[in-house]
Amino acid sequence: MRRSGWLSLVFGALVGTLVIVLLATTVTAPSNASRSDCVRLVTSSSTEKGDLIAELAARYNETGRTFDGGKCAKVDPHKKTSGATLDLIADGWNDIDQHQPEPQVWMPSSSLWLDLLRQRGKGERIKAGPKTSLATSPMVIAMPEPMAKAMGWPEKTLGWNDVLQVNRDGGWASKGAEYAKWGNFTLGKDNPRRSTSGLAATIATYFAATGGDYGKIGTAETVQFVRGIEASVAYYSDDSVAFLKTLYDEDRKKPTPYISAMAMQEQMVYLYNRGVPTGDPAQLNANPVAPLRPLVAVHPKEGTMLIDHPFLTTASASPEQQAAADDFYAFLREEGQQKRFRDLGFRDPDGRPGPDLAGIVGTQGTQEPPKIGVPTGEQIQKMLDGWEYTQRRGRILLVLDLSGSMNEPFDKNRKDKPYSESRIALLKPAIRKQLEYLHPEDEVGLWTFSDGYEEKMPIGKVKNVRGPMLQLVENLTPRGDTALYQTVMAANDKMRREFDPNLINAVVFLTDGENTEAGTKEQVLQNVDADRLDNSVRIFTMAYGAQADSRVLDEIAQKSKARSYQAVDPYGIDKMFVNVFSNF
Repeated sequence: MRRSGWLSLVFGALVGTLVIVLLATTVTAPSNASRSDCVRLVTSSSTEKGDLIAELAARYNETGRTFDGGKCAKVDPHKKTSGATLDLIADGWNDIDQHQPEPQVWMPSSSLWLDLLRQRGKGERIKAGPKTSLATSPMVIAMPEPMAKAMGWPEKTLGWNDVLQVNRDGGWASKGAEYAKWGNFTLGKDNPRRSTSGLAATIATYFAATGGDYGKIGTAETVQFVRGIEASVAYYSDDSVAFLKTLYDEDRKKPTPYISAMAMQEQMVYLYNRGVPTGDPAQLNANPVAPLRPLVAVHPKEGTMLIDHPFLTTASASPEQQAAADDFYAFLREEGQQKRFRDLGFRDPDGRPGPDLAGIVGTQGTQEPPKIGVPTGEQIQKMLDGWEYTQRRGRILLVLDLSGSMNEPFDKNRKDKPYSESRIALLKPAIRKQLEYLHPEDEVGLWTFSDGYEEKMPIGKVKNVRGPMLQLVENLTPRGDTALYQTVMAANDKMRREFDPNLINAVVFLTDGENTEAGTKEQVLQNVDADRLDNSVRIFTMAYGAQADSRVLDEIAQKSKARSYQAVDPYGIDKMFVNVFSNF
């Protein structure tokens, strides 16, 4: 063989070996998830896109991406309602009840929350920078399709004035005798202090009331209009994702729609109609079942707000975490990830919808109204302050378990405080704090139960009964067994007998155990079954500690068209009460 030919073979072999080595290196390069030297980037997302962000974070962590000359990041995703996260950021982040670490990236549903943070004088806790958006979604009035048609949709463009007029005209019967069975027009709405959907709906009603002139927020005409809308609210949810799950479950059980309308993002209507009310993207691949009565996304004719889903970096982020956040944002804006947002019903950052969005949410062929002007942080705060006096007030019966187990330690297996303290001792300050938060015009009463039940304080205006009730709570002494079933039915019967259609009528029921007295679960569920939304009593249940019968409490709450809550450790007690009373 010639020397040149031999050299060619050697050179070719070396090149081939090098190519194989490079390919092997490319294929076997470790993902960020498997590396121990990556920058940890904690994110907190709003709940409606929390599962999607978790999916995309996992995708990012598997890419092996690097930035700043070879550094890598590992994203640790969490989710929480935008309003709750605002409070935590403003207060210096104290979330030990859920053990969620302080985030370096906040992805609320709307920049409105950043405006409110600045209004509180805490805007410096978010790094300044250019406006960002991951996706958008308009705020809509979501109505079961039969009800939307009864109001003239799709030929008629509906709005907040139409919502207001139905009850002023005598309820659904005003639309025809065949609709009288639906009772009053009932609106589902999130608490605007905790949820973007609730906040955007409150702004939209003020916009409709003032004709877009936010300088008229405090006028008598505006207050009257907003109060009329709020009077239709069945109760205030703390999270519309959880509300939609209940709506979906009820859809196949009864011929009457669970609610007349719900203020929410268009994207959530899309997922609901696809059969995925929880927003979990994995369910789209599991042959979800569409509801019998799909929702129609009504864009209010007075104008609608475009929710902008910003990507914000907190001031607590280190320079490395800031760089990691920039890289994660760039990743989320790439086409592959943007397609996933569109797959779940979001519009792109400029407000453009995907090809099948309009057909699924019922806006095909209808004209979109203009987007409303975004108020300033000061104006938003004025609306929230005004909402405190226009919202539908609550008539609440607080029912507390005083069985002997309430004297036991919260956790018998731990000796450290607060776990070693008695359940009743830990409960009293949480109750006192919540009674202080109730609005003076709300109504509240107190029952306790053990072997039987006892009225401790008749229902009265908070401003009149708060002081005496605080003293009663301080002197509560547990003893006896747990007449859970008897007490639930008696409380429900009392509230139904004294039902006030102008208020949110509810029982807030707390127990740390299981029923030990007469009665069956079937009797209770039949007793609390909410046959009609406008004359039923909501029973919000609280499972206090690990020994509480949370399964039964869930069923009771669901049957009465309310929600159940749980505190599995002492740090979750305050949060449980805040979430429950956010419904009023």
